[in-house]
Amino acid sequence: MKKYFIEKNIRTGFWTIFVILVATFFSCSKENDTPIESGKTIVKINMGGTNFGTDVVKKGNTQQSASRLDHLIIPFTDKFDIVATWRPENEPLVNRAVTGRKDGLMAATPVLTPLPVGTMYSIAAYSSTGAYVTHQNYTYSAGQIPELSLTPGSYQFIVVASGSNTLPTINFNQPLSNINLDVQNADMDFMYFKQTMAVQSGQTNELNVVLKHLFTQVILTLNTAAIGEVGSIGQATITPNYSVLSVSLADGSLSYPPTSTSGSKNFTFANSTGEVVVSNPVFIFPNNTAAASIAIANLQIGDITKPLTLSNLPLLDGVKYKLEFVIQAAGIDIGNEIWSGGNLVYDAADNRYGFTASDNDYGDYWFAGYTLPKLLDGTNQGPDATINGAAGDPCALVAPAGTWRLPTEAETTQLIDRTGPNGADNPHNINAYDPARYVDTFDGGTSATNLGMFFGVQGNPGATRHDYLFCVYAGAYHNENTPGPTIGREGNYLLSGTDGGYRELHLTGAAGDVGYGINIGQAEANTAYQIRCVKQ
Repeated sequence: MKKYFIEKNIRTGFWTIFVILVATFFSCSKENDTPIESGKTIVKINMGGTNFGTDVVKKGNTQQSASRLDHLIIPFTDKFDIVATWRPENEPLVNRAVTGRKDGLMAATPVLTPLPVGTMYSIAAYSSTGAYVTHQNYTYSAGQIPELSLTPGSYQFIVVASGSNTLPTINFNQPLSNINLDVQNADMDFMYFKQTMAVQSGQTNELNVVLKHLFTQVILTLNTAAIGEVGSIGQATITPNYSVLSVSLADGSLSYPPTSTSGSKNFTFANSTGEVVVSNPVFIFPNNTAAASIAIANLQIGDITKPLTLSNLPLLDGVKYKLEFVIQAAGIDIGNEIWSGGNLVYDAADNRYGFTASDNDYGDYWFAGYTLPKLLDGTNQGPDATINGAAGDPCALVAPAGTWRLPTEAETTQLIDRTGPNGADNPHNINAYDPARYVDTFDGGTSATNLGMFFGVQGNPGATRHDYLFCVYAGAYHNENTPGPTIGREGNYLLSGTDGGYRELHLTGAAGDVGYGINIGQAEANTAYQIRCVKQ
């Protein structure tokens, strides 16, 4: 009998402990969940990321689209120009932008940026009429999914955040239509989201949030590879930058109070020397101006020191802009012609034709007689008018239109003759019997630059290499979708034929060779070539 009671007590104790453990487990599992009050349901908030728009709502106006300056050519010296390109960075590219050069394919859609860990943000819920319901403040961590407990019904959800991790003080506990936030100085990356949603009982309610940057951001890039490294750069400023901007939390619209005054803002640079100099992003309040300006004091490149100014730029609120200053040769005078300072490229984002920043760079690949380059995404093996555009000379489309053209067979023969052993453009700086053509990497010995042929000099010209015509060995696509054996090893350039049709300038040779590997042959219709233009 004693044994029976002992076993019964053990079984009773076991079940008691089991019940306690189960109760504890379910109690603990709910500690991280939002308590569900009677008659309420849960709304889960998915923080999807951030993006910049290409338009923004300004109070009192209809929605505006971000215009862009295609490009502007600014004379810099008698030998070099500056090509200024100004565009909204987040603008989606059209399909033909998948042209890709040596550096690969360009993206076809804007990229959604994840919300940085540590970002401070607030989520507020208002009734359909704008009456305050609740709000919560958070600091973002990876995988975080906030929750709100709400009575079923229709709500206006507002989410605000600051990329600078400092949110302004906002009194959410008032009618939504009353909340206007005045921001002093554009030193904050303020982001906004609004969505009206019906919260249903008995189901999962999810709010997917993509925050939009409301303040304009500008990044300035200087590419001086064609002439040398930036030695120093003076103060760079952008104008206008207004002192105060008002944000309506009801719709994210922006307005400028009468007390807001126009000023300027300084750029800072992570690196102020080198061939490519990029500024840190700056936020500004431009008030949708069509006449912004950027000024750089005392830009020093080699033995050249000059100020630089660009005016009449369109700047819309809430758009991220990228301004690029690319220095390129105004033209290289050799062979009794003016040759472009780089190979021909097409920028689909701006619908702009131009030249590579340096003649060391690969250009686009072009089918003979077409005005848009070959796509390198595997869909454009041979020429196709629906992809490669109308018939014509793409050189003639470089702005100002009609100032450049495809070189002719006769002009290229003249170039070969004038840089030959007895040519007028042969300085005979090394050997009286060799041509003034030399095969080498652009910088003369390292793999950091591409192989090609110099014209007008015997041997590698070293520091003065930017002064010479250099045809990079970018090869060609010979009826193929993948890079063939000529790319990086040969030069294949498209010419117009003397008697009609098209011809090819073919360059060969290894680093250190005298430039005897040069001839002109027939161009193939299914081959996509590099193009080097000449002045009209």
